[in-house]
Amino acid sequence: MLCRLDAKSQDVIIDDLDFTTMPATQSAVLASKGKVIPLHNAFLKNGPWEFILTANSRNYLNLKRTWMVFTFKITDAAGKTVTDKKLFAPIQNIASSIVKNFSVHINSQLVYHNSMNYAYKSYFENLLMYSKEHKNSTLSISGYASDNNMDDKDDLGFKTRAGWVSSGKSMQVAAPISIDLTNQPRVLLNNSNLKLTAYPNSDEFLIDNYEDSGIKYKFEIEDVYCYINEMELADGLANQLEAALIEHKLFQYPLISSQVRSFFIGENRLDAPANTLFTSKMPRRIFLGLVSADAYSGTYAKSPFNFKPHGIRDIHIDYCGITIPGRPMNLDFEKGKCVEPYLMLLETLGLARNNTSCNSISFDQFKNNGFTIFGFELSPSALDSSLFELVKPTNVSIRLDFNTPTPTGGLYCIVYAEFDQIVALDYQRNPIIDTVV
Repeated sequence: MLCRLDAKSQDVIIDDLDFTTMPATQSAVLASKGKVIPLHNAFLKNGPWEFILTANSRNYLNLKRTWMVFTFKITDAAGKTVTDKKLFAPIQNIASSIVKNFSVHINSQLVYHNSMNYAYKSYFENLLMYSKEHKNSTLSISGYASDNNMDDKDDLGFKTRAGWVSSGKSMQVAAPISIDLTNQPRVLLNNSNLKLTAYPNSDEFLIDNYEDSGIKYKFEIEDVYCYINEMELADGLANQLEAALIEHKLFQYPLISSQVRSFFIGENRLDAPANTLFTSKMPRRIFLGLVSADAYSGTYAKSPFNFKPHGIRDIHIDYCGITIPGRPMNLDFEKGKCVEPYLMLLETLGLARNNTSCNSISFDQFKNNGFTIFGFELSPSALDSSLFELVKPTNVSIRLDFNTPTPTGGLYCIVYAEFDQIVALDYQRNPIIDTVV
């Protein structure tokens, strides 16, 4: 006897037997076109680099398709081809790592300004949130060549990047601009004047040379421009949008804002007392890692992305009167006692018990090879970007304890956090931003 598994289950006809339904017709966008935006100011090696992306255009800027394109080469201090046989290479994820920080103005009002850690923000996003297949294909345009072991002159990723620039060759790379407004799907309203300003990192930060060749390298940028995508809407729809904007007073852009902070831990310490990094509301999730102070500041001999455990014993995140984790972890990486933070990283990324995607960081890499990044999930729905969390005003602080004294020169703790945020534009295109952190 045929019956339903549950009485509430409804009848449905499979698509193979549906001869009446037709796909909807897109009639809103008349045209979509790419456009090259050159530098607005004169090129200066140390920046700033200014781009006017819209210039009060009648078209709508497709924010998520905003790229920055660089052509560069690596030379000696005199600008000549390096003849030394020792390998040198651009650092990982170079197209995004070139930029130290961005600022964005809409109609002369500041709507975005990150810390000096944009390279770390982009690296965390690409390393943690993309699969190995994505890194080896799409991200290769950004100069991403997967490392197996950081700060290793024999590593395949380092050798690949070295080959790109050997013998004075120029290289062109491109990366999407990963700032708050460009990480959400809604287009920018027309007649908005958007100015993007970028500041570059130092040559020492951007170049890896693990053999101490004694050469002072020069990271020479030959060309830089932005590539954008604009939409031309049907006049009727454009007029309706304008009328709706006047009626509702503003249009809103809900998004996830990524914030990066860092703090210094002095040498020969066994602990880092609570450092309060965010002071307004609870983030959705947090990632953090430790790098040596000289690598963070920029040195040819060390990658700024070499996240080692540095003898860490415990990490605590304090917020809303809650401590994560709720008990000491008592880690010992040298003895392999570090399964718990690796599991927490997978859970925070939504990769545990997931057979469809993976960020390719193995447990061995996490333990030994420069990929020791800790993840903490603070929100019960941290992985669902379609939902906002209830706003919980709080201070967020981080405490660390070590089994062995911190190394000579000290460490920097790099912290990446995600927050709910709303950016809005009123009918005069004035930006309105809620307080994030």
